[in-house]
Amino acid sequence: MALTNAKQYRRKMKMVGKTCYTANISYLLVHVIYLIFFIISKYTALIIVDAAIIAIYLLFFLLIKKEKYYIYALCCGNLYFAFISVSTIMLGFGTGFHLYLIGLCIVSFFTTYFSKVRNLKGSIVWVVLSFVIYLTLYLVTRFNAPYYAVPQWLEITLFIIHAIAVFIFVAAYMVVFIRYATKLENRIINESRTDELTQISNRYGLYDYYDSDLDKSDSLLALFDIDDFKNINDSYGHVYGDYVLKRVAEITTQTLNDAFICRFGGEEFVVVLNEDKEASYRDKLETLRKTIEKETFEFNNIKINITITIGAAEYEENMSLDKWVEAADKKMYQGKNSGKNQIVF
Repeated sequence: MALTNAKQYRRKMKMVGKTCYTANISYLLVHVIYLIFFIISKYTALIIVDAAIIAIYLLFFLLIKKEKYYIYALCCGNLYFAFISVSTIMLGFGTGFHLYLIGLCIVSFFTTYFSKVRNLKGSIVWVVLSFVIYLTLYLVTRFNAPYYAVPQWLEITLFIIHAIAVFIFVAAYMVVFIRYATKLENRIINESRTDELTQISNRYGLYDYYDSDLDKSDSLLALFDIDDFKNINDSYGHVYGDYVLKRVAEITTQTLNDAFICRFGGEEFVVVLNEDKEASYRDKLETLRKTIEKETFEFNNIKINITITIGAAEYEENMSLDKWVEAADKKMYQGKNSGKNQIVF
């Protein structure tokens, strides 16, 4: 379990690393474009500021390489606070640089979600800080003229560009989050429908299979368990019993490779066959019974042979899954009470 969690954490960190690397390249390119714009417009103070920021973003690749993602996000946030504040004071509130503060709020929660220790207080602090800076910039520019006079057409153009950029920025982060969340959700659903020991479906997987668009009219459900399985656990231990369960699952999967197979619980297994001929049902289940009967189970230098008893029931119209399993269960116990190691239809 610990190994699985470690793999999941490494997988998540790998995705975070790719996201940070892509984001850093994007931020770098954006500031290169800003630098070109500032040079053309002859905004000397902003040229110096932006050149320094580009140099810092180049250094950020070292943080990403060393997997210091939280420090990277923290530095990016502070750097953007500084850039947004300086740009807004220099060029005016109407140019829309302040809109990036909205994007930073999204990134703060994104960073918290993917952090090893999820602390919402940090994200809330960033949101509050963004709001305070936003409001401060509005008030400062409201009562003070910008350092550089910006033509109205350019001001409007910059605002539109920044609005589009922020929407793309937020959407990109949400796409990454949704993709990860969807993969995680699918993995959780899959794991919740998979028996941890045997790695075949469990009873919840059976319910999903039953609720699918399966044509049940020609289906047969077979329920079987391992005869005298308790004696195996009592005589050789539960580790040996687990080995037997895993091996039975493997043999069943190999023998009935076109059937739905699940571990229903304990030493009980369910098989759902979809055929048109009853003879085919009998042949396949008999092959399974004989294969397990002939198999020598060897673990820790202990060899044993086992048998299984199978109860099978055909699907009846409007039959619920519980009733279907119950019908097969009754057949199986008929077999148990009449000598075991047999199939009862």
